[in-house]
Amino acid sequence: MFAALIRRPSGGLWDNPDFLRLWAAQSLSAVGARFTREGLPIIAALTLGASATDLGLLVALSMVPGVALSPFVGAWIDRTRRRRVLIMADLVRAAALMTLPVMAWFGAITIGQIIGVATVVALFSMIFQTADNAYLPTVVERDQLLEGNAKLATTDAVAEIAGPALAGVLIQLLTAPFAILADALSYLWSAALLGSIKRPEAPLATGETAPDIWRETAEGMRFVFAHPTLRPLTLCLATLAFFLSFFAPLYVLYAVRDLGIEPAVLGFIVAFGGLSALVGARFAAAAGARFPARRLLIGALLAYGVVICFIPLAQGPLWLAVALLVTAQIFGDGLYVLFHTNAVALRQRVTPDALRGREGGTLHLLTGGLGLVAALTAGLIADRIGIRPVLWTGAAGVFASTLWLLALPARAEDA
Repeated sequence: MFAALIRRPSGGLWDNPDFLRLWAAQSLSAVGARFTREGLPIIAALTLGASATDLGLLVALSMVPGVALSPFVGAWIDRTRRRRVLIMADLVRAAALMTLPVMAWFGAITIGQIIGVATVVALFSMIFQTADNAYLPTVVERDQLLEGNAKLATTDAVAEIAGPALAGVLIQLLTAPFAILADALSYLWSAALLGSIKRPEAPLATGETAPDIWRETAEGMRFVFAHPTLRPLTLCLATLAFFLSFFAPLYVLYAVRDLGIEPAVLGFIVAFGGLSALVGARFAAAAGARFPARRLLIGALLAYGVVICFIPLAQGPLWLAVALLVTAQIFGDGLYVLFHTNAVALRQRVTPDALRGREGGTLHLLTGGLGLVAALTAGLIADRIGIRPVLWTGAAGVFASTLWLLALPARAEDA
């Protein structure tokens, strides 16, 4: 009786051992990544006395190489075995992170090392993500892509709930440099799991001409912007990344300084977002199977735009401000995961295997580049006109992003 209660679910991708290995690898990396996300700023701020400008440079400089190289990385990924790229990215990230506890042991950590490690991790995380999106269709069937992406989104949601809490405990007990060692170990375990996948990749479609990274990169961009489904979807995601990046550098400052919310209370508010994302991931596949992609994506993004307005609306008594932010978290994160999961599955369905790396690289170039610009300028604008008007601009931009989706074909998944 007890064995029946704890038996692993069956059916669908639960019966696909290679997907389960990929899923487990990503689960470990997702939780471990939260240790680095929380730990690096703490090392810079508390151990090295970094200023706000230093922290801004830490974020900006770590993003630049990944954004600049993303389209070329996509072309390279289309010319090589994707599983090898995933394993390599895990090993490089583990090696970079392991330098932090080593140098901390000798009391020799510098801000330059922090920026260097953050840059290496961000670059190879971009490489991993691009290769991963291209590799998933190798281990699942085309009609299982939505289920696979929904399960991976569930992992991210759980990691967002549990990861920061675990990171906080370990940082408190071990200090940040040694807590980050947990992330390095998670990448090593991920590499081992990826190495155990048995399903072979399809033969590389190298074409009749000699490899030319510039030509192949241009081919990938032309493919994306000539495709009736990928063009509006990519432009929507790029515009959305730009306007949502208005929130990223300002949300905590807005809540703590402008609304007077204690950091501990804010932590609980953010946790509601993780729970919401978990629900969104749970229903993403069912929604994608029931509704046409065009209608679902437009509806989910419009609803997300309405909900995100509760953030700049937050004001008045503390209980009201908290209630409005909680409302945004409870509904917003779930709607975004529902939208994003179906958008990723749609991209994978309509992109030929030989172009998946370049398609992902093109998207990362646009979303990462525009997000970087927005994050750097949001603070400067907020200092002049206040945070709330900037957040309202970001919310309006979510609605504007939806306009691109009107150009999607009625049967976008068949384009």
